[in-house]
Amino acid sequence: MNVMVLGPAGCGKSLLTEKFGAYLEKEGYSVRYINLDPACLSVSYRCSFDIRERVTVEKIMKEEKLGPNGAMIRAMEKLGHIEIPIYDEDFVLIDTPGQLEIFSFHECGPKIVNQFKELVGVFILDASVGVEDLPAMYMYSLATTYRLGINAINIVNKADLLDKKEIKSMQNFLSNPVRFKDIVEVKGVLLDIYSPISELLQKVLPAQRIPFISAKTGKGFDELLDLLYEIRCSCGDLT
Repeated sequence: MNVMVLGPAGCGKSLLTEKFGAYLEKEGYSVRYINLDPACLSVSYRCSFDIRERVTVEKIMKEEKLGPNGAMIRAMEKLGHIEIPIYDEDFVLIDTPGQLEIFSFHECGPKIVNQFKELVGVFILDASVGVEDLPAMYMYSLATTYRLGINAINIVNKADLLDKKEIKSMQNFLSNPVRFKDIVEVKGVLLDIYSPISELLQKVLPAQRIPFISAKTGKGFDELLDLLYEIRCSCGDLT
């Protein structure tokens, strides 16, 4: 199974790739690791394919006299023309660039996704943003997976930073987004924005359970593994 790890900068994509991969190996699965981030300085897992062997943001900045953002866009252009190896292991974990918006909304994103068969996405909702920003984060997840054209599950990472009350509030929203205005006190223009967004999410989101995990401690990895198999079932029911 090819698993592409997605999410905004700082949400824990690389740490999840490393720790979940180690968990899978401990469970007896064979695992390969792919790094598609040309801007990272190092990775803590052993790469079977590392895009930095072909292109790096640092090298582009020096050779083409570009700033960080320009170099990242140029790197994505190059990445879109690189053939990524196909592996037969039980799991292939694919770590994506920290600047997710450039990867997802540049033309290279769909090109890369189309190279993988049986691809499942894991989109990380960062628990540290708090329940107030979950609607925006959820919309980001929907836009990303729609743009890339992949089936994906959402997970909440950094659950170790939350207390029981915070987890309960997030679970209440995630199970029924339309209740957002009852969970969080929002006033003025934000209320005008969040209320219709929450109602929209309620209509368009498929029924699914969203695990609260910690890439740092390994909490919730069992449920994540179960969901990865379930999303592949023909019924597509993630409840």
